[in-house]
Amino acid sequence: MKFLKSLLLRTVLGPLARAGWYAPFIRILKSAISEHPDNRTIAGQERMTVLALSPEGFRGDLEALARSGKCRVLLMSTSWQYRLLYLFYPEGLRPRDYLNPAHDSAEIKFKRAIQKFYGFLLPELYARLGIDCVISYHIRVPADVDWGIASREAGYPYVVFYREGLIASSPDVCKTMSTLFGRFGFWGTHLVVHNESARRLCIKTGLVESGKVSALGCIRMDSFFEHAREQISVERKRKKVTLFPIGLKEGNNLDFTLLPFFNGTHVALARLAQKYPDIDFVFKPKPKVYPRWRKLVDEAFTEAGIDAGLLPNLIMDPDLDAQKLILESTVICGINSTTILEASIAGKPVVVPYFDQLRKKPYVDSIKFVDAFRYLDVADNPENFAALVEKRLEDQEISKQDLAGRREIFQKYVSDPGGGALERYLQLLNSLVAENRDRRDLLFSEQSGESRGVTHTSANRILKERHGTELR
Repeated sequence: MKFLKSLLLRTVLGPLARAGWYAPFIRILKSAISEHPDNRTIAGQERMTVLALSPEGFRGDLEALARSGKCRVLLMSTSWQYRLLYLFYPEGLRPRDYLNPAHDSAEIKFKRAIQKFYGFLLPELYARLGIDCVISYHIRVPADVDWGIASREAGYPYVVFYREGLIASSPDVCKTMSTLFGRFGFWGTHLVVHNESARRLCIKTGLVESGKVSALGCIRMDSFFEHAREQISVERKRKKVTLFPIGLKEGNNLDFTLLPFFNGTHVALARLAQKYPDIDFVFKPKPKVYPRWRKLVDEAFTEAGIDAGLLPNLIMDPDLDAQKLILESTVICGINSTTILEASIAGKPVVVPYFDQLRKKPYVDSIKFVDAFRYLDVADNPENFAALVEKRLEDQEISKQDLAGRREIFQKYVSDPGGGALERYLQLLNSLVAENRDRRDLLFSEQSGESRGVTHTSANRILKERHGTELR
């Protein structure tokens, strides 16, 4: 059914798009774009209108923008974005072939065609809906990039809120990101990253010029900072130890040579759960890895002679709220996760299972933010790990020096612990909208108000500059 629907859309809409019949698409897109349910108005407060591309990919940013009352958020249907994309490109290409095709490739012909289509279509759509700019959550979303390029060249800012915050957190990650940046490129008006380490990497690798990238923090952290500063937590009579576990390897393939580390971490805490029935021990893996993770944990427990069913104080739940867990826990454990940095900024004891095996090749370069470990409790083996957890259950005090160091590390790798990210994002968007509104008005006046011709000309320019070709 899905294939037939796709075939029907291509058969009917494809010829219309390529022939320049834009009216049907204006009607389709007006119905495919919806208001964010959290949009609110404040008396006397002007609002810019932002169109969110691929809105499902954002993590709390859209809700915060909508609730601010300073920004009207519209949601573009992701399914319709891809339907339009596949009117011009075939399905199943590599991401780089959609985003940054070689100038002599077959894919560049598809890019020329879709840029011409969007160049005529989007300015009229934006004028009807009052859209001021478009935002995306990543640099490598195929359905966003051509849409964004055409928007930018028509005078509507195309701003990317880079969702990944740890792109500079370890030598291996930096190396991988440098390769990906070269493949995908950046096609927006402005790139927003969470932290200065990410900003420096983007500039160093040549992804973007320094004036077109800003480190503004992570919006979804603002409320967490407030709770952490005020030390708001759920009152509990029982102490709680929370582990944010990682798998045996990031990606699809398991590295079973890491089983001693994996088993040692989980079994050590299960043993403590047996020893301290009045303390809760919580394992909170990510939902998408839970089935495979749980199978491995059960096998580890079986080998160690532990029956998890007899431990009511041992809780394994992927759906718990991570930030709530951090604030209500006595001790936090984990590695290669921002949760240990969030816990550190909240003043919690953090025990890191940085076992000897992880400190050697080939693993040492994949361990993230190792420079943070000087301010945390670090274990080199399972026995030491259990002992440090026991120690911290009795003594949760963190020195002022360590707290200051934790704040510096958090700002380097995650976000400004002072908060205020939402206001910085709004200021940037307003500034870019104002700058581009003036540019757009100038372009329109030069062409006697014919925005379509302007878009076609500027789209020609960007493609010629970057791909050595023009629209036809």
